[in-house]
Amino acid sequence: MASGDPVVQILGEMPPDANFATLDTRTGGSTPAEEVTVWDFDASTVEYVDYKCRLHGYDGGGLTFRIFWMASTATADECRWEIAIRRVADDAEDVDSSHSYTYNAVDATAPSASGEVDYATITFTDGADMDSWADGEVAIVRLRRNASDAADDMTGDAELVSLVGEET
Repeated sequence: MASGDPVVQILGEMPPDANFATLDTRTGGSTPAEEVTVWDFDASTVEYVDYKCRLHGYDGGGLTFRIFWMASTATADECRWEIAIRRVADDAEDVDSSHSYTYNAVDATAPSASGEVDYATITFTDGADMDSWADGEVAIVRLRRNASDAADDMTGDAELVSLVGEET
């Protein structure tokens, strides 16, 4: 596939055992009103959501994840989003074992109005930066709001709308 092509297939969302973002909805303004499903990430606690994913059609160019998100109430300041990848290699990765996640990050400025969506991006280079995840393999993609980082100064919840992974 070429740069910009979607290569990360999300097979399911999985809240981790602890410190998970909470599932919520945001009501749209149409008639009938849309119910936009979001994950709420708190401003004072580091919270996570995990995705079970498959890499499909990947050609080795690295990955770019696009994070589509809104702020519950804030219209200024920054939210720190971080993503890490845990490769689940064939007959080699014991998911019962501990894994040290290594995160790549972006500091995203809150949209200018509550309800507007911001498109933030986090990139990974091919190889160790993405836990050597290869085409056809499954992985756990862990997304978190690192509210304890000094760069995250946005008040209120950050609302994750969607996550997309593309070849860089």
